[in-house]
Amino acid sequence: MNIRFKTGLDVGVDNLSKKSLAKNAAIIMILTILSKILGFGRESLIAAKYGTSFSSDIYVFSYGITQMLFASIGSSLSTTFIPMLSDYIENKSFKERNYFVNNIINITVAIAIVLCILGIVFGKYVVLIFGPGFATKYSPENFMEAITITRIMFISLIFIAVQNVLTGVLQAHNEFAIPASMSVFYNITIITYLVLWGTTYGAKGLSIAIVIAFFVQMLIHIPKYKELGYKYSFVFDIKDDGIRKIMKLIVPVLIGASVSQINFLIDRSFASNLGEGGISTLNFANKLNMFVYGVFGVAISTVVYTSLSKFSAQNNEENYNQTLIESINIMNLIMIPATIGMIVLRHPLVDIVFKHGAFDETSARLTAEVLLFYAPGILAYGIRDIINRAFYALQDTKTPMINSVIGLAINIVLNAVLVKYMGITGLALATTISAITTSLLLLFSFKKIHKVSYRKISIAFVKVVASSAIMGIGVYLFYKAIAVYLGTSFVLRLLGLLLSTVVGIIIYIVSIKIFRVEEYAYFIGKLKDKVGRSMGK
Repeated sequence: MNIRFKTGLDVGVDNLSKKSLAKNAAIIMILTILSKILGFGRESLIAAKYGTSFSSDIYVFSYGITQMLFASIGSSLSTTFIPMLSDYIENKSFKERNYFVNNIINITVAIAIVLCILGIVFGKYVVLIFGPGFATKYSPENFMEAITITRIMFISLIFIAVQNVLTGVLQAHNEFAIPASMSVFYNITIITYLVLWGTTYGAKGLSIAIVIAFFVQMLIHIPKYKELGYKYSFVFDIKDDGIRKIMKLIVPVLIGASVSQINFLIDRSFASNLGEGGISTLNFANKLNMFVYGVFGVAISTVVYTSLSKFSAQNNEENYNQTLIESINIMNLIMIPATIGMIVLRHPLVDIVFKHGAFDETSARLTAEVLLFYAPGILAYGIRDIINRAFYALQDTKTPMINSVIGLAINIVLNAVLVKYMGITGLALATTISAITTSLLLLFSFKKIHKVSYRKISIAFVKVVASSAIMGIGVYLFYKAIAVYLGTSFVLRLLGLLLSTVVGIIIYIVSIKIFRVEEYAYFIGKLKDKVGRSMGK
């Protein structure tokens, strides 16, 4: 079944060569890596300053509320607003394009202001609904502080709203550097606060710093926005054809995107009932777990979306299927060994990143155990994102939404059951099972509407799993052998972790070469071609 996307998703795609797609993916990866490194520095400082305490819990909780509301909207805008703006760029006058962009900005800001006011007025009930443990497991003073901090955090919604639209504008013009770098500026702002005033002003000061950080993220987009010729004007036209088209497509996408954020909030709600430190422990483990996915998974799924949209618009089923299969295999090639490596090295990894100051041995051990149950989920997230985009390229936004809601229901049920028997690790396991189930449902759903063979994917999957298992055994034995010489020295432990990683990479490369994984041969071939061209110049 081939359904052409009629919303402009394919507009301008033919102008994007493979070289530019690779370049954009590389830009996203490099800046994301820098952002993740700074993010780990930020989280490490938070762990050192606050440990797994109330201050850390309320930071994670209040930040999660804002992310649920506008990270979801940002993701939905990237699926609907960017392609439509591309259509305006190609086929409409600048006046019409500027009108459309300003209309989107003003409507989005209006929604943000309403949510901000509601969040401030009903802050107490927001905390009671999404974090009931703050009222029952913490002191009355802590509960009131949680309400105050949550109210402060709601102010950031206005800046996040503008930043999301500006990001969409820049990406529609193939400007990826600034949007990809905004997290760098966010992290620098938070790190500055933590270093200079973190101990003095605590969690309340941190919430103000987060609002300022989102304001900075918004500001860095404005120079390039103006350079592209856009000028702000007040327009508020909800009857505009462009707005109607976006609203038609965005609702299912928004619901689907919101489910992930709601999942996190539900996990944190259950964790808040486990007492002080529950929420922050989940957060620290999840930060480590999502690192590889955030760098590689997001870049792969972002770039492949453009290609899938183009082939769908051309009714080119062969190339569409080939792109989908290759992208899933590449995702497996990266995510499976990353999962195994994270499981094997979880204790030294948590120790090196977080075990400082108030983050003690008990906190480190519990975080590592939570990471053990979180880790298998990153592969499912990667596959889910690719299949979701495959559906969007076929103009089907409802199927991903339905599967996301099913995954949410599974997560809630499993949370309620597993938390009784496994405590906080049960929450992580529930999230992983839900993610894997959702990804499998998406694969089955996609196969029903589109003739694609999963045989090649299955063969590559088995080979990569076998190679990753060999790597995992080798890394475990190597680290166990050198651990006795590392002691408590941070430098030696970091060196041991790096050496183990290098050993793992070598073993993995040798293994996938022996098993003749096609994607590995493809990468090596491309690398040799580049080296050959460079030598010939």
